[in-house]
Amino acid sequence: MIKIGDICPLFFSPVKDRYAIDIDYIQRFHTADRILIQIFADDGEIASASLNNLVKGTSSNIQFQTYEVNASITMYYATLTSLPDSVYSVTFESKESEPFEICSDSNILKETTLIRYSHKDNNSAFDNIFWIGDNQQVFEWRIEAGFKPAGYAAKIDNEQYRNQRQEIEELYAVPYDSYVLTVGNSWGVPYWYGRHLNRILCVSMFEVNGEKYVRSENSVPEISQVMEDSQMFFVSIALEPQENSIAGVGGAPEQASSASIVGFVVNNPKEGEMLKYKESEAAFINTSRI
Repeated sequence: MIKIGDICPLFFSPVKDRYAIDIDYIQRFHTADRILIQIFADDGEIASASLNNLVKGTSSNIQFQTYEVNASITMYYATLTSLPDSVYSVTFESKESEPFEICSDSNILKETTLIRYSHKDNNSAFDNIFWIGDNQQVFEWRIEAGFKPAGYAAKIDNEQYRNQRQEIEELYAVPYDSYVLTVGNSWGVPYWYGRHLNRILCVSMFEVNGEKYVRSENSVPEISQVMEDSQMFFVSIALEPQENSIAGVGGAPEQASSASIVGFVVNNPKEGEMLKYKESEAAFINTSRI
């Protein structure tokens, strides 16, 4: 069996509704982007693919390198980059990818965002290789996307204690941020962008224009149709920065923070005594005073 990797940034034979409005969309890359292709073949099979220039009507073989995944599977991989401006597709095993455009003018691509993704090791849910020796394999995918101010949400992880006088004491509090990544301009994007986005957010490295993000809790892409009978959609998903810039004074959490252990100090307990939080000991102590 010969198959394309699960999270290739090119798309082969996606499901389409032939009775709906045709999809008028071409994926775009900058000429400096690196389009990584990984194809997996069983022992005894040889993978091959061609790059088709749809403007000139020409085709050329893609030169692959190989990597032995195990005794029975070989990976063929190649990076497409520095291609002349044109519209292309890739063909392998009689399957042709959706067309994609290469453009060297950054002004034309100013509404697009470069997403880079990879994983911490080769153990993932996908048929892909992310490390060959000490060399990390990073995929790049360019889409019409960005963060809107209206998609920002302030978050907090905190714990509070209410004393006998019903006064609230903040035991610890750490703020963090959430942002909604919106995919698609006024024309929208194909549905398989939402599918691909959900997949690549399962790997450990996900960068949006050089900044690392992770999916916010168990959020998944929300897809809404641009118009009735259209096969174009708006896609959105809640993300959080992978690193929180809030670290406390000098980069160390304060004493009564989520990094502290709040315990109990009970000395010679007597009948009728209560527990009260004492900040100097960062613990609950027994006391007869309110």
